[in-house]
Amino acid sequence: MARKFLAGLPISMALVALVLSGADATRCMAQPSANLTGKKLALARDVHSGFESALGSLIAGTMKGDVTQVVVTSDETDRLVVRVTYTGFDGGKLWVEGAGSDRKAQRLVKGSDPAVLTGESGDVDLSLSLDPNAPENTTVKSVYLRVCVAKADRTTASFVKTFELGRVWQKGLRPENVVLTVAPRAIGETAKLGPTPTYVLPPKAIHPELIRASTTLTPIRSMTLPPGGGSAAPAPSSPATPPPAAPATRSIAGMRMIAAPMMVQNPAIATKTDPAAKLLPQNVAIASISRFNFGVPQEDKNKGAKGPAANPVEPLAELRSEDIELDPSHVLGVFPGFYPDQNAASGIFYFLPYSYSLRWDEDGGYELHMIYSASSTEGQAGEVAMAARLDAGLGLRERQIASDLIAAYAKNHGLAFTSLRALPIDSLSVSFSDDLRRYNIPADKIAVTGLSDFLGQIDVSWLTDPVTKENLQQALVEDVGISGRVKFYPSGGALAPIEVPIQIRLADYTTFGGFRWTRTGPWKNATPYPIKLKYLNALVLDPSSRPVVYSWDLAGTRVPPEARVNWQAGGVPGWIDSQAKRIWLDYSVESGCQPCDDGVIRSITGGVSATGPTYITFHTITPLADAGAHEIAAQVRSRYFDPQSHDAMTKVVVLSGDGKDFTVGPVFLGSRQPGETVTGDPLYEYFLEVTMADGTTYKATHWVAGDDLRLSIGRHQLEEALGSLPGTH
Repeated sequence: MARKFLAGLPISMALVALVLSGADATRCMAQPSANLTGKKLALARDVHSGFESALGSLIAGTMKGDVTQVVVTSDETDRLVVRVTYTGFDGGKLWVEGAGSDRKAQRLVKGSDPAVLTGESGDVDLSLSLDPNAPENTTVKSVYLRVCVAKADRTTASFVKTFELGRVWQKGLRPENVVLTVAPRAIGETAKLGPTPTYVLPPKAIHPELIRASTTLTPIRSMTLPPGGGSAAPAPSSPATPPPAAPATRSIAGMRMIAAPMMVQNPAIATKTDPAAKLLPQNVAIASISRFNFGVPQEDKNKGAKGPAANPVEPLAELRSEDIELDPSHVLGVFPGFYPDQNAASGIFYFLPYSYSLRWDEDGGYELHMIYSASSTEGQAGEVAMAARLDAGLGLRERQIASDLIAAYAKNHGLAFTSLRALPIDSLSVSFSDDLRRYNIPADKIAVTGLSDFLGQIDVSWLTDPVTKENLQQALVEDVGISGRVKFYPSGGALAPIEVPIQIRLADYTTFGGFRWTRTGPWKNATPYPIKLKYLNALVLDPSSRPVVYSWDLAGTRVPPEARVNWQAGGVPGWIDSQAKRIWLDYSVESGCQPCDDGVIRSITGGVSATGPTYITFHTITPLADAGAHEIAAQVRSRYFDPQSHDAMTKVVVLSGDGKDFTVGPVFLGSRQPGETVTGDPLYEYFLEVTMADGTTYKATHWVAGDDLRLSIGRHQLEEALGSLPGTH
């Protein structure tokens, strides 16, 4: 596959080469065979098996019988199950083997234990799989399937029959051993950059979608902030003061500016959600909301600062880039509009975040936690406390870049500039809701518990019910995400409240941010999702202090989790490393990875308490192989599926493979202990229905009670539920 990919590119590009610990790249990337489920295998023209049968008869004795058909009943990534139909061989044992083009049994392809044959004819299900101890980067092709029969006390086959199979077995490299080599290719005007600092102007002008108000916003009345943060109330106004104008609204690149009442921070919510909030890692940059310094800092007031004026300036309006889909929010973590102070002579400008997303850390993972609490009232649902750290992607480096940009802008436009500050605020509130109304968590159900001094991070926690929590979780794994708003109430009275969007997603650029690039060291995909590298971008200021982004194509290279990338960076001039304000990787996240989603959800629900919900797990031993079944449906009924009611509910889980775990739930145990037996009140009951490959179904004769959260399903459980094993009578 890698060779085919490279062959499709111009030779001069040679963008991507795959390096796999010295192994041939094409070997690891070989295409697997088509799925064989349901296929009837054709008999091979095999003189060799006839010779083996004759030789085996001489050594181990003659076995009378025949194999009349072999059908593949299941073809999974690491396991193949076949149903062998036979006549005769009474008292013998039958097994299957994978064979290569030389028709010899393959050491690395392991079969299941031989089946003991009884009666004059019948079917047996047997499996093949690649040896789990096979070396990494192994590819084995089983050209044939050999069916062998021997006497019960012998190991040498008296009968051998060969069928055409064509099954490819693969064991790839462990993710951490995958190394990709990528050569960035200059795009457009970027290719004209020389070995020493040279500046060319890319063709595309990026104008942030700032919608300038045609009229001046009506200032809201000044607010008085109560001690400790909380809600601010309007200052008393003179009887001669005219009534305030209607709320003013303005949209700014996804933000809404609304003159609206401030929301009260609810200390009761903070108390109830404290167990979840305490699971967020400690961060010295984040101050408790009770200790956050609201309003214009005193040191700035001493310089004549009064707070932000109503109209912003736009340094990034002069940004030029190559003709690529460059998101302005990826260039700089701050909103591209900077607000001058009402007193222009102070030289102070203010910035605010572009948006907020869920904070993710390479070492700690996602900073989102959920804890269930037991209900104190019979028949009432317990609450779910959730806590998250929202991140605007504003570190010291990002603030310095923003400061350099606004300083250059001010110089070019004859404006005074002394410092760049985070927007001073008197209060803030947070809310979550989506357009489909699957969830709606108003501000009075949310507590803002922590805030960094430059508005870069916000700690929030909220209370909800189990159903809404499930909706939130579903939105996360469906890549729709959780949407919300942070409403800032600027200090100074001239600027109306501003709403900054929140987008919480598991697999998204906004969550992981732009990864820094260095030419000397490899880059590792430390995220739990596959990444597709799109561009390498560098932000520089040209001699006239205009912001310019130069870009190099990375060919959409797919990088699995834990894999590394080495750079062949000869096409990136060395001076870029020191002259660029920022160099980063632009990419997309490959969503739709269920194992990835499952792992993430487990990590963020690690704080679930014993009183909260859990799941029933059915572990299949080999019931499908034992019964020769296509699938087994388990109806599960329980009085513990609904925390709000003790009426029995029924859910269905399909057991579609052997040797796997299948979950159903959640179940809310309350004060009941897992595994505890209560007379007359089982934790759950299950009813099995077995479907054979030909569509025939066998239903259980009764419901079977269970109290353990993990239940193994094998031959015994099938016989107990159905009275006998399907297909054996």
